[in-house]
Amino acid sequence: MAIGGSTTRPLLADAQFLRLWLVGACTATARWLEMLAVGIFVFEETGSPPLVAAMLMLRMLPLALFGLYGGEIAGRFDRRRVLLTTFAALAALAAALAGLAAFGRLAVWHVAIGAFIAGLAWVLDFPVRRTLLADIAGQARLGAAMSLDTVASSGTRVLGPVLGGTLYAVAGMDGAFVLTATAYVLAFGLLFGLKGVGGTVAEVSGRAIGRIRGALLELRGQPVLQGVLATTVVFNVWGFPVISMVPVIGADQLRLAPFQIGVLASMEGLGSLLGAFLLAAFARRRQFRHLYFFGVAVYLVAAMGFANSESAVLSGGLLVALGLSLAAFAAMQSTLVLLNAPDASRQRMMGLLSVCIGSGPLGFAHLGLLAGWVGASAACTIIAFEGLVVLAAAAWKWPGLVAREVER
Repeated sequence: MAIGGSTTRPLLADAQFLRLWLVGACTATARWLEMLAVGIFVFEETGSPPLVAAMLMLRMLPLALFGLYGGEIAGRFDRRRVLLTTFAALAALAAALAGLAAFGRLAVWHVAIGAFIAGLAWVLDFPVRRTLLADIAGQARLGAAMSLDTVASSGTRVLGPVLGGTLYAVAGMDGAFVLTATAYVLAFGLLFGLKGVGGTVAEVSGRAIGRIRGALLELRGQPVLQGVLATTVVFNVWGFPVISMVPVIGADQLRLAPFQIGVLASMEGLGSLLGAFLLAAFARRRQFRHLYFFGVAVYLVAAMGFANSESAVLSGGLLVALGLSLAAFAAMQSTLVLLNAPDASRQRMMGLLSVCIGSGPLGFAHLGLLAGWVGASAACTIIAFEGLVVLAAAAWKWPGLVAREVER
């Protein structure tokens, strides 16, 4: 049930929402900064596109392995304390990696372990932090709340890669990880001052496995949710992995320096930020499913163009298009799950969403192998085309995906 106040009050004027929104901005900055810096580091150390893709694969693997349990954690424990513990652990991890880098001891296997641990924290984002945002916003402002959260994530997709590329060029991996740790400390401080949310622990009975099985059975009677989750799998297996090849294509195909790669990568964030602002201002509930489905379709088409571009300017423009379509997908993803899930199982359905996002490692493995055989450009083209085919099949199977979102 929503705990939000007036439906006419601006969300960012709500102190609780604003704090939690800024928490998301801090953690997203850390995530994108680290992902780009790690990609550049691994490629310079190994020259291997598959290993670059493997870093993102390791970050997403915990979502597939443990995503269902994120909903259980959200229901059993004080969500605020769960997040505080998570941010403290991530800050300590980033500080340890910064120390290894400062003393010249950082190796690829260190950042691989770090990526997996960071992925464990990502498991909690949808069932814990985003459901807290939904609770504060209330049902009537849910679309606006998720769009504003996408604004934060998108804005940091501009800032994070630029900071990552700049810090890597100027201060190396130790500088990048120091800033990552700082961002998590800021998130901890903001959340520590947030009072009155997350403390209500639902009464649960039975074993976690039984309740998870019940959620899966409940999903069988929800065709719209099935389609939404299937589309999430399409994006994460055949769309999102393309981003892991930006450092590779930037260095090999476009001949860019680390700072320039950071600027190039930030173009996707710029497009996503613009798209998120447009969604927050103009998106209406009846459009939510269209924005979600066609956002994925446009993303896959733009990914094919980016993979084959030999102009840095054109590549930047295509990444802006990727970002615009990503904003539609990202904002509507959580919104559609929260709107269409029964109230009693929202957190478990958000856990299922985490699992579907966790299908990404399959895509990264697929892309990494293809990149090793045919090169990064051809590999990205192949998987994006495959994604369009599977997306069309999803629309045929679940026609509700391209219907208007209904009022309840």
